Amino acid sequence: MRQRYHSARSVLADRTDRAVSESGEDGSRSVTPSQSRGLRILFVVQRGTLLRFALLLPALAERGHDVHIAFAPGRDWKKSKAGESTPPSPRVLSLVEDLSSRFPQLTHGPAPRVDETDGWRQVAWMVRGIADLAHSAHPRYTGADVLRRRAKKRILQRLRQDDFEPMARRLALKLGRRLSSRTSVGLSRSVLRIAARLEDAIPTSSEVDRYVRELAPDIVVATGPFRHVSSEVELLKSARRLGIPSGVFVASWDNLTNKGWLKFTPERVFVWNEVQVQDAVEMHRIPRERLVTTGAHVFDEWFERRPTRSREEFLTELGLDTTQPYLLYLCSSNAVSLRSEFKFVGRWIEALRSSSDERLRRMNVVVRPHPNAIGQWEGVELGLENAVVWPLQATHPVAAQARADFFDTLYHSSAVVGINTTAMIEAAILGKSVLTVLVPEFRQETTLHFHYLVAENGGFAHVGEDLDEHLEQLGRMLDEDPADAELRRRFVESFVRPGGLDRPAAPIAASAIEELADMPVQSTMGLGTRLLRLALSLEVGLNTAYSSYRGLRGRKRRAGKLAPEPRETPG
Repeated sequence: MRQRYHSARSVLADRTDRAVSESGEDGSRSVTPSQSRGLRILFVVQRGTLLRFALLLPALAERGHDVHIAFAPGRDWKKSKAGESTPPSPRVLSLVEDLSSRFPQLTHGPAPRVDETDGWRQVAWMVRGIADLAHSAHPRYTGADVLRRRAKKRILQRLRQDDFEPMARRLALKLGRRLSSRTSVGLSRSVLRIAARLEDAIPTSSEVDRYVRELAPDIVVATGPFRHVSSEVELLKSARRLGIPSGVFVASWDNLTNKGWLKFTPERVFVWNEVQVQDAVEMHRIPRERLVTTGAHVFDEWFERRPTRSREEFLTELGLDTTQPYLLYLCSSNAVSLRSEFKFVGRWIEALRSSSDERLRRMNVVVRPHPNAIGQWEGVELGLENAVVWPLQATHPVAAQARADFFDTLYHSSAVVGINTTAMIEAAILGKSVLTVLVPEFRQETTLHFHYLVAENGGFAHVGEDLDEHLEQLGRMLDEDPADAELRRRFVESFVRPGGLDRPAAPIAASAIEELADMPVQSTMGLGTRLLRLALSLEVGLNTAYSSYRGLRGRKRRAGKLAPEPRETPG
């Protein structure tokens, strides 16, 4: 990791020298069109998000750009030892090293953590945490218990710790509990307005400034500022301070709805389609003129890929009846299925086997576990004829064979069933009928992004209110239905490839990133923001003093001179 990180510095240093020679006497950048020159791009991703950009990053490299992939801290704002950096998992490391071997101008390394001694660290954490709670306190999230509980757990649990000085911690906890207990338009909007002003007043981290300055990128692109209390905000703020245009790439179809608030407005926000444009404007207060639709480059390969084995070969490999078609059940992540989807799958297969439709009774069933939820399938045996769980290992579609297996599983199926997962979109791209059934314990209909898929909303998924209605729909879907095919085509065209079904999205996205380099950067701070920063600096001083006090008490406690401090009872 360290060797690759230093190589990024040397590669980009050559570009820096070239940039200096292209600058004017006052140090300002030349206005050479970005499309005609190689760019230095700092591309910030979470380790697990890298797969979603496995097609866009090569597209940038092929255009002659140097891209440094900076892995954002995996546990934002958690305590860490000085200089600690969590290495990528083997699957991510394999992917990034494969990219770097094919494209030497793609380098990678860890993005910096804000120093533990930075007094603004706690202030920034509280402001961003409260903003995320206020985001989920809007009435649009009424009924979205899973999303609201997730935000509450991640933020209030941390606020209960003694990392913050007591007075501010009590106030933040009080407001946080209020925001997480009910929804309110007025409360949500007023808190978000205040949080935005406070964010503007929080200065950049000197350590992050130094990191960005040394890499000297032409542009900074982040992919995860939507995460709760995301550290990627720091890199975007440093870019603005240094006069570097920045952008945010929406990595997934649900980022704008089921995560936190976008706490920084960059020069550009790249979204997939007009649905996400509307979400960004209404939910994140992004000005319409800063939004660019690029399509979903993550799905480009699904339009070109072909199966690696026949249906008969695939079924033989799985030990299923080669004379019968098969239904594919796509499992969802634990966040959706609450670690109990295997119980529902058993009920679903039993309903198939007792159906009045002979075709459903005889069909093969392939259950594909979600790679992030494979644990709930350990030791589970379906115990039913012609029904298998495959694969049984946590297989992310990163390696070539794993991706081929995933594609073949979708391609040869007769229809696809799922609760709420991205793979349902991939099935639609391949022309498969997609069905779901509302499950009371999962309540997938309460998540906002689920409604993108529903046929009644312009989607493609047929929703059954219960298993009886679902089986009836499934029986109809086994017959060729031109209307169903048209639903899928319209969705794919508008949601996945708004630039045209025959136009891959990765080149469109790469062009949009190139245009970002020519965007002007406005980095002015008014008198009100300066005064607010001065006021916040008092809180910084209190946190610094409290941190020193805790350190002293900790040393005395370890020496046996003090009893342990009592823990606060969770509220």
